[in-house]
Amino acid sequence: MNGKDNFEYLQSIADITYVIHEYARLVDLNRTDEQVLCFAENGVADYFGTDIVGREAIGELLKPAVNKWIAMSTAISNIQIQMANDTTATSVCYAHIWERCDEKGEGDVVVRGQYHDNWVKTDEGWKISKRTFLVMGATPPRPDARGIGRLTSS
Repeated sequence: MNGKDNFEYLQSIADITYVIHEYARLVDLNRTDEQVLCFAENGVADYFGTDIVGREAIGELLKPAVNKWIAMSTAISNIQIQMANDTTATSVCYAHIWERCDEKGEGDVVVRGQYHDNWVKTDEGWKISKRTFLVMGATPPRPDARGIGRLTSS
């Protein structure tokens, strides 16, 4: 890899990481109209086992889901990005999501999971072409949620 290739590779990693963090920041601020811009125009979101296609449809899914909380905090960690080529990549990152339901906080929800993303470089920059969320654990428990496929001890 020459210097130019190395710079472009590192820039792509930084740009994708920025979008991952920007998505979390925007969801916490309840800015779903901006949050959907992290997706490609025809991007796909799979949060509950069903593919939602396109920014408008993703926004229609996110708005009521985010609006029902009076506060949110999304912490992102363990980002791993694999560059397929100059215009496509995949990533996995962990998300720890806290959702405040009311002033008392008696029904707060905490979800821990992973975002599995496919990426495409567009004229607007790096965008999510497909995002799948898999649950690692939740309080209260969500036994119906798709998990990460963790091996059990034998």
